[in-house]
Amino acid sequence: MKNLLLLLLLFSITFVRSQSDTEIFLFDIDATQDKPVLNNKKNISQNNGYDSQPQFLADNVIIYAGTREGQTEIIQYMRGTSKQFNISTQGGEYSPQFMMGKRGISAVRLDPDGLQRLYHYLPRKTETPTLVKDAVVAYYTWFDKNTIVGADIVGDNLHLVIHHLDSKKTEDLKIAVGRSFHKIPETPLVSFIDKTSQPWMVKSFDPATKKITNIIPLDEGVEDINWLPDGRLLAAKGNTIFVKDKNAWKVFHSFKDTALQDITRFAIAPSGNQIAIVSTISQPKSK
Repeated sequence: MKNLLLLLLLFSITFVRSQSDTEIFLFDIDATQDKPVLNNKKNISQNNGYDSQPQFLADNVIIYAGTREGQTEIIQYMRGTSKQFNISTQGGEYSPQFMMGKRGISAVRLDPDGLQRLYHYLPRKTETPTLVKDAVVAYYTWFDKNTIVGADIVGDNLHLVIHHLDSKKTEDLKIAVGRSFHKIPETPLVSFIDKTSQPWMVKSFDPATKKITNIIPLDEGVEDINWLPDGRLLAAKGNTIFVKDKNAWKVFHSFKDTALQDITRFAIAPSGNQIAIVSTISQPKSK
């Protein structure tokens, strides 16, 4: 059951490949007009298979999980050029993130034997030290250089957890959560999606005090949220990016483009000038 949950919750890669592909589109954000405009669309993955989970280091510098020769690797996109960051392992790499205050990239690796751990990757290095040894990390964000907040697989559930790398301790808050974790700009807080209530609720979490505060409910099926540097909260569903406006959601940008009708994830550049959007691209059925 546990191995099945890993595959269903995290990736479902075999199903995705057989039904559709995901691509990553990069846009510039023009916020100088009354309504934000997304322009200069660019497909930065252009690859059959799974390309998802983007994260920015800076404008035009992105890492993501991408399929290469039948396996998922860490791909780095830098100013128009993409290349594989890691030396291939027997497993598949997911959820890559730039490490806060440290050199290199962290990523979840799922090995053929079902072992799933969070590792540290450096370019051209075969060694991949384990960052969290005794937990099945699924999704996460770096709170600071010694603290990770995210979701671990515990039994058949995803739990909100804090991993303290300096003390090697883990705190399990035993709250069922989603996959989207982000630091809230200009605060000592992390946002997450609490799935214990209906509708699901975006909440803030203070890792120091463990205080949790409601932010806003989500529409049904919304799995991904993110923050603009100015503190505005965004959410994605279907072909639309929404923005929180007081206690309601309003349209930030809606796409007519046929390639952007099923948004699954998105990431915001630290500058707020770019957005990377992952969308499912339907493939023609074979006759």
